[in-house]
Amino acid sequence: MVQISDLYHVSLDDLLREDHEMINNYKEEHTMNKRVDKIFVLCYFLNIIGAVVIVLKPILPFLSNYLPKPVFTIISFVIVSSFIILVSYADWSKIKNKPGFWITWLIITLLEVRLTFPVNVPINDNGIGYIFGALTGNVLVALCLTCIVWLFPQFKERRAK
Repeated sequence: MVQISDLYHVSLDDLLREDHEMINNYKEEHTMNKRVDKIFVLCYFLNIIGAVVIVLKPILPFLSNYLPKPVFTIISFVIVSSFIILVSYADWSKIKNKPGFWITWLIITLLEVRLTFPVNVPINDNGIGYIFGALTGNVLVALCLTCIVWLFPQFKERRAK
């Protein structure tokens, strides 16, 4: 009984009263938490893989030659989707240094823009759209990389469960 009370974070007094509805509720909650932990871990891995491929694309031009453009569109969709799920399942109260998170994001964004921003884009209607899209992509990739760094302790904790 003590182990059950520790596992479900229920007092022995509540367990001994044989409240089956409450015990079933805790079991369901425990199952749901395990599922959320698995989704978090999967999205964390997808985020890492997607972010690395997107970051390496401009640096390693041969990636662009071997992988068709739709592959990068799919990777972008996967990284944004996994990022949204990752952020929604993250426990933001565990991040103690919130200004540090935003400073890290700003630094990574500036590095990302500096490394990958297109240089010779004409300033016309098409060029402005391209620049806006490139900046948006850089900001999202930087946010994904920042979350990879700052959510690692939660990833490690959830993966261990």
